[in-house]
Amino acid sequence: MKRFLAPCLVALLLGAPARAALSPYGEESSLLSTVPGTDDGSIAATLNPAQWGILERSEAAFWWSDRQTPGHRREDYGFSMGRALGFSYRHRMLPVSGGARGVGDYQIGLGWSDPLGAGGLSYGFSGPGRSAFGRRNFVSLGRIVRPFPWLSVGSTGRVTSGERQGMLDLGVRPLQDPRLLLFGGYALEPDRHWDDGDLSGGVAVRPIPGLEAAGRWSEHDRFQITLGVTLARTGFRALSRYQNSDRAATHYVVRMNPPVRGMDPEGRLFQKRRFLEMDLKGEVVYQSYRYFDESSLPLRRILDDLTLAIEDPTVGGVAINLSGFDANIEIVWEVREKLQALRQAGKKSVVYIDRPGAKDYYLASAADRVVMDPFGMLTIPGVSTTKTYLRGTLEKLGLGFEEWRYFKYKSALETLSRRDMSEADREQRADMVRAAYDEMADGITSSGRMSRAQFDLTVNEEPGLMPQRLLELGWIDEIVGPDSLREAAREIAGKRITFSTPRALRDRRWQPDETWGPRPTIALVYAIGECAMDTGIRGRTTSKALKKFRERRDVKAVVVRADSPGGDPLASDLVAREMRAYRPAQKPLFVSQGRVAGSGGYWISMDAARIHASPFTVTGSIGVIGGWIWNDGLGKKLGMTTDHVQMGKSADLLGGLLIPLIGLQIPERNLDDRERVVVKRGILTLYDEFTAHVAAGRGLPLERVREIAQGHVYAGRRALELKLVDGIAGLDRTIEEAKAAAGIPKGRRVRIEEYPRQKLFRMPSLPGSVATRLGLRWGDAVAAPAAPERWTYEEQGLRSILSSPGTPLLLTPASFLPDEPVAR
Repeated sequence: MKRFLAPCLVALLLGAPARAALSPYGEESSLLSTVPGTDDGSIAATLNPAQWGILERSEAAFWWSDRQTPGHRREDYGFSMGRALGFSYRHRMLPVSGGARGVGDYQIGLGWSDPLGAGGLSYGFSGPGRSAFGRRNFVSLGRIVRPFPWLSVGSTGRVTSGERQGMLDLGVRPLQDPRLLLFGGYALEPDRHWDDGDLSGGVAVRPIPGLEAAGRWSEHDRFQITLGVTLARTGFRALSRYQNSDRAATHYVVRMNPPVRGMDPEGRLFQKRRFLEMDLKGEVVYQSYRYFDESSLPLRRILDDLTLAIEDPTVGGVAINLSGFDANIEIVWEVREKLQALRQAGKKSVVYIDRPGAKDYYLASAADRVVMDPFGMLTIPGVSTTKTYLRGTLEKLGLGFEEWRYFKYKSALETLSRRDMSEADREQRADMVRAAYDEMADGITSSGRMSRAQFDLTVNEEPGLMPQRLLELGWIDEIVGPDSLREAAREIAGKRITFSTPRALRDRRWQPDETWGPRPTIALVYAIGECAMDTGIRGRTTSKALKKFRERRDVKAVVVRADSPGGDPLASDLVAREMRAYRPAQKPLFVSQGRVAGSGGYWISMDAARIHASPFTVTGSIGVIGGWIWNDGLGKKLGMTTDHVQMGKSADLLGGLLIPLIGLQIPERNLDDRERVVVKRGILTLYDEFTAHVAAGRGLPLERVREIAQGHVYAGRRALELKLVDGIAGLDRTIEEAKAAAGIPKGRRVRIEEYPRQKLFRMPSLPGSVATRLGLRWGDAVAAPAAPERWTYEEQGLRSILSSPGTPLLLTPASFLPDEPVAR
């Protein structure tokens, strides 16, 4: 800690001339209830400028004294305001020959924060008549260090021409919260020896938020009592100072946005009187761009807004406009879970829909009231999953394709090798469709609007329903336009409710974080898209980031959002190795699976301390597959031929027909029997490693893993039964459980550090040919999407095979992504 305090303590160790050009600490501290390094905010910044860096929001404080000069002029008044950059003014009447004279002291300060606390620098100067009192301009350097929740150490050094002044203070919270504070300070004045400073100390109590009392004494027969009250974001404080048992003066202070929590009268006076308005128009993504991105809705922002509605006592519910809402079914489930939690908290919700599909109505059905546009329509035909088979297309093009499949359910390349669905693939797809249908049906019918039999009958007989028919069935409550959403909310919550946006309410209801010590960091890592080295999950950089998070002391836990269909085993394992290293490091690492976390997506999940999935997550697919594509007449159709020289029996597999413009190289022949043996050996070896890692990571017998593997995909609830995942939960609950596992107390504010970092703005779209020549792939410039990018799955498979010929692949079966097996 010395290296943080040393610059400020220089003044304590140096001598000083007899003449005082700096105000004594005892006089300057008359506005403080404690010491400069604790809770006095912008007022304390006049003595320790590091307070400007501590403040979370700009504070303004105004003060005056009840003492007056014989001419009825107030002796002491002033103000301080700012955050990071601050300004203060203090006017005092000081005695001169023949009476009293006013002088104004000014300060301009700059503060900055860091993980251990804050530092600050200020420049002070005085107004008219400073020479009469020996006033001189000065520079002040301050530091506040809060290494633990119970300790704060502050130091300040002031320097002016020929004089130096130093202050050191200490604050201790025995209960590790603001209820009780013990403090002490030591000030060295310019005309004193270093061991003859002004020692002071005291105690402050805050039995409940908003009430404070403090007593402060010094060894020079001074004693001060402080009483204060803070309502919401406005505080009032009276500080009475006594000298030799006689009251010398009382200062009164009014504070706006003080860095202490106040009483919450709104919580009682306006209980459940507000409704949050949420317009969810746009595509839900994991990360939006920082600037100029109005079309994206970050998932965490939606979840945080609904959490605000649940936890804030002034909020009685939410009014949500779902027109234009675009999210995959897994994310819809996460948002729906929040709506259900809102209802469990005794609060209301009303949702507007216009042209919903099944997933939109699934979300809306969790609301207390559903209203629909007069010209809307509900489409709810049921659930299906469709595959398009390209074997005939490849034959027409003159391309041969051979699937290397050794596991029953590993059907990722069927679309290239077959003309129809295999029985094994049909079996697992039927399970997925059934699970999705049942999950949606159970959710919708749990609203009490219809029975399961009525739901099934409607889906089968009336897949498209107009608003009037929905009203007759009781599926909606009213037929109105979006401009009537407020009125619909008043019908269920009362006419006296007011409306607010989440952002405006957060600003109004803000309370400071009073906890000392470095704020713990939770790293949120997005592993999104195909498993590749430099695209998708970006195996190289993501693995390095995980290593850094593991080594950083301020990062207490890591949550990985896995939303990947798999791909390159090397990229998958680079990430998995770093995740595996968290176990001996005893740092919690949890995985939240998104829409798809299969094959390579499951590989990067399996070593987490805990895995969460949703009912709509596609996971598992523990298996390996490969394939080979070759020129089987394409060159002849295009009038292209190849020739080569080689050394090595299989060297000609590495070359082949190079297609101009698009840059694809296609081998000239298929593998022979000898080469197939080598390929099979590699696939089986990789499968053995995969299942062994799953067994070790999940704590399952290897034989059991092999029973449920074979490339089989599972929906979230079935995966939970098989112990492939540990719970059914969304991203926000996963973060909360990771915090608890890291020992972070409930309610403690944390810093969420996202990786990759949020991008500044969207790159302008380029024509396809230009983008190809520049090496850009559609989606590379797009911030991490909510679901795997909307690639053509068959194109991805072909690209993987052609870019790494003969390499076994960890791929989830086609058409489980990105298309959903649920009607929109």
